[in-house]
Amino acid sequence: MVMSKQQLPISNDRLRPVVADHKWGVVLFASLGIILVISTWYHLQRIAQSQSWADPLGVIATYAILVVVIERVLASLPIQRGWRFRLAFLFSVGVFLIQWQILRALKLPVVSGIWILPAWFGAFIGGLIASTLEGGLWENNYPPSTQVSRDVQAYHLNVIGVPSPAPRAKRLFDICLAFAGIVLSSPVWILCSFLIWIEDPGPLLFIKNSVGKGGVNFHQLKFRTMERSAERNTGPVMASVQDERVLWFGRLLRKSALDELPQLVNILVGEMSFVGPRPQRTVLVREYLQEIPEYAHRHRVLPGLAGLAQVAGDYYLTPKQKLRYDRVYIQNISLAFDLKLILLAFLIAFWYRWQKNWDGRLPRGLLRFGGKKRTIFS
Repeated sequence: MVMSKQQLPISNDRLRPVVADHKWGVVLFASLGIILVISTWYHLQRIAQSQSWADPLGVIATYAILVVVIERVLASLPIQRGWRFRLAFLFSVGVFLIQWQILRALKLPVVSGIWILPAWFGAFIGGLIASTLEGGLWENNYPPSTQVSRDVQAYHLNVIGVPSPAPRAKRLFDICLAFAGIVLSSPVWILCSFLIWIEDPGPLLFIKNSVGKGGVNFHQLKFRTMERSAERNTGPVMASVQDERVLWFGRLLRKSALDELPQLVNILVGEMSFVGPRPQRTVLVREYLQEIPEYAHRHRVLPGLAGLAQVAGDYYLTPKQKLRYDRVYIQNISLAFDLKLILLAFLIAFWYRWQKNWDGRLPRGLLRFGGKKRTIFS
């Protein structure tokens, strides 16, 4: 017997309204109150013992826990996802400011406003923990299948064989500069991470599955510059100039090339170099190899943070044009050439891109290289 739509049974679960679990909410609010009491008592005790504000680690831990608890409380309310994390962060920092004013009103000694920094950092750490528990610390969208990775690597092995090791001087230069860069840029990492998170709470990093030396797939690290799960409807495609998926702060990161900062880790572990052919996604390289078999030759060396194609050309070169530049670089590879390309990459990122009428091309005189002063033009 065929049942009509009116006769179809309907699950009671679909008719039950979605309501917050009040018992769970009471527990969370109680936990919040306990944390506030313990936090205030802890600060008063530390001040009484040492005549100074509470130690930084205690402040960081206190406000990190506070944010996690507040976010869980807000999760039971009809609040937009992103604002759950932002409000938890702002509330936690606000609690610190209230406590600070109370302690000042009590005329306790050496209570300095500089302690807003560990409180802010603790609140950010707590927000990051909360969003990481929900969506992870990084996005790894559309990783290639094991078969695709094996096919690409096997193709390279047949065409170029096993690549030679990188020159020792180049590798030593990469290690020293990457280590120094990570240490010196650590405040920039924290600031960029916070601005990404506060604009769109979620993963801080984006993993780009790219082809490295010898055709091996590796995880190329970048700061996330697009909204969460930006590729859910498009798949792995290149971003356009006015891509609506790009965050406001993400545009600044891209223009200044600071989104590439996490690749210092790739360089330190030997997956990349400071200078070399720019890495391309494994799924795209597989397509390129079918049309341009010689494309495998660009992977004789480590991929680079900066490449001749990006310095002498632009972001939207065709695969054949990129291959031409990459071959020129491989034929003329040297530490001096690397240093010049690094300098030119800095000029592009922090000077030329910010000029109003810049057409995306460097002056011809800057593109000379080698003993015979050869020049590369696209």
